[in-house]
Amino acid sequence: MAKFINRMDGFTLQDLTANDGVVFEIGEYKENDEVEEEFSYSPHISLTNEEALNLLNMDDFENEENNETGDNSCSVFGVSFDELKTKMTNVLEDGKITKLIKQKGVGDVIPFDAQVTVKYLGHFEYNDEPFDSSFTRGGAETFRLNQGALLPGLEIAIRTMRKHEIAMFIVHPDLAYGRFGCAPRIPPNMHILFIVHLVDFVDNGSVETLDNLSREEKRKFENAVKRARANFNTAKDCFKRQRIKQAIREYARAIHWLEEAELQNDKDEAEFNKLISRGYSNLAICYNLQNMPRRACDACNRVTVPSAKTYFTHGRALFKMGEYKSAMEQLQMSLAFEPNNEDTVKEIRLVNEMQRKYMEVEKKLWSNCLKTKQKVMTETEFAKIAREMCETFAQDSQVLRLPLPESLTQEEDSCIREQAAALGLMVTTHQRYGREITYLNKPNY
Repeated sequence: MAKFINRMDGFTLQDLTANDGVVFEIGEYKENDEVEEEFSYSPHISLTNEEALNLLNMDDFENEENNETGDNSCSVFGVSFDELKTKMTNVLEDGKITKLIKQKGVGDVIPFDAQVTVKYLGHFEYNDEPFDSSFTRGGAETFRLNQGALLPGLEIAIRTMRKHEIAMFIVHPDLAYGRFGCAPRIPPNMHILFIVHLVDFVDNGSVETLDNLSREEKRKFENAVKRARANFNTAKDCFKRQRIKQAIREYARAIHWLEEAELQNDKDEAEFNKLISRGYSNLAICYNLQNMPRRACDACNRVTVPSAKTYFTHGRALFKMGEYKSAMEQLQMSLAFEPNNEDTVKEIRLVNEMQRKYMEVEKKLWSNCLKTKQKVMTETEFAKIAREMCETFAQDSQVLRLPLPESLTQEEDSCIREQAAALGLMVTTHQRYGREITYLNKPNY
């Protein structure tokens, strides 16, 4: 079986040369696919290496003697490391790491074992291209400090930073790739210039201590909340980087910690309802992005304090399932919370439009099923209409399931199934609302 890989997670040569092949998962985001409030999603724009360097304003290193052309621009690879160090301060007493802040950060210096999200470039002296760059891989990358994921010198450097800080570091070979380097890409005894932008960080230090607590201590609400918030923050980061499956796992873990907690008073209950509602609402958004509307509906139903976003997400999930009437009810409730929300208005219009489109096709099928006041269609005519309905559904990117008319004869049911199979669709039967309902489904439903 082919291996499924999210393009944002990266891949290896071994993946590409595997006998069974590889399938890249590519997700798309829409304007209103946003998690709520503190876990909101903002799309980022990846920069080229040159654009990243321009942000650093290297003009303060300009050497007038070398600027005969009058060009005021200056790049990092045009300045010697010795010259750079004259503007820098030592991070370590032995001078093996030096630092220059190009943009001041905010708040306190990050904890030693934080989870950091950074953008960075790695340069050798006088080389015009970086040997390593997060920008070529989409921009920001996330690492957990104190876990051996980074070069020792780079990790020590990042530990000196504050949120939103941009800084330059020159790292000695002893704290980088050593005297032997890493052939063929890294030569021996190479000093490295790292340019780092600390985008964000999460303090996960308190989380590990929870692992050593007894079961009773872990169920205390204050401890469960710490663990849940850490999972929420990790889920937020995964969502930003389009790793939706990972975000789903993190939201589920956060919800598990909250639901296992023992509430002691009204204050705990109010905080629980707030967090659990946000968790399930965000989980539902992720499920919709993964085309899992049934799970999205289940998550929305578990929200204790629903918001406009909850009703909107629930309505979108029901719309994907072909439950137009129920979807409209949820969207109308969302609109009642936020009467001027343009996204909700657009979604209501879309549901109305799609419902009318399918009703026209269904009416033709119903007319044959009822066999009253109209001439019964021939098998060829019915097959043509069934084909039209299946093609319309197959080409529709919004809906994953469509209910079929009731009272179909065995021959008509077989005809629809035949047309559906030819287009890679499936027909399933479910017991709903006390009766048997047949649906046309897409394979990914």
